[in-house]
Amino acid sequence: MTSGSDDLPLLLFHGCGGTPAATFERTGWPQTFSTRRVDLINLPGHGPGSHSHSPSAYADLAGSVATRLPDVFDAVGFSLGSKVLLDLAIRFPGRIRRLVLGGVGDNVFARESVADAAADALEGRYSGDVPAPVSKFISTFDVKSNDRSAVAAVLRRPPNPLFKPDDFKNIIASVLLVNGTEDPIASNAEQLVSSLRPAQVIWLKGVGHFDLPATPGFREAAAEFLQAQVPQDDQEKIA
Repeated sequence: MTSGSDDLPLLLFHGCGGTPAATFERTGWPQTFSTRRVDLINLPGHGPGSHSHSPSAYADLAGSVATRLPDVFDAVGFSLGSKVLLDLAIRFPGRIRRLVLGGVGDNVFARESVADAAADALEGRYSGDVPAPVSKFISTFDVKSNDRSAVAAVLRRPPNPLFKPDDFKNIIASVLLVNGTEDPIASNAEQLVSSLRPAQVIWLKGVGHFDLPATPGFREAAAEFLQAQVPQDDQEKIA
């Protein structure tokens, strides 16, 4: 399935510790949207080049990327990429036309609970048994493309983006939220869904957090939503 052509660029935002290649290129996203311009965005502290190892350098993730983005665009985010896109949609109404979020739930209203443990584990400082979510994060970390200490600094950053429910009233983009029913991070999303309304919500059965980008149902839902003439809001279903 390929999406219809569109004049607006489509921006893809990966999650913490990931890369555009691992999250999107190797899982078929550019092929799904082969008829339109697709830009793969590296989050601050990720990808090639030199990056700061100071957490304070990542005190405003959305602000750091905003100046290198097109004026108006559609976007897909995964995990931390979704949080950054939510912040952009709130702070710059009108720049994002249609927004697809994956791998986020009510965790957007609180500091990342395992951030310090994940940072310590990345740098080999964690003592004792590594919690399961941290172990999974480490197993998916793209060591060839990312600097461990830079990503650890991103994890230790001053909490951002961090939202209150009323913040989402500023969003004028059409929104689709896609999560897996087995995602321990995003499976609790009641407050987020309520705050985002009107929005479409899809739950993918049996899908975990790190499995989501490679799940065909995520790509297919995004393609259908992004190419629709008029997105239908306020729908929630399990697929």
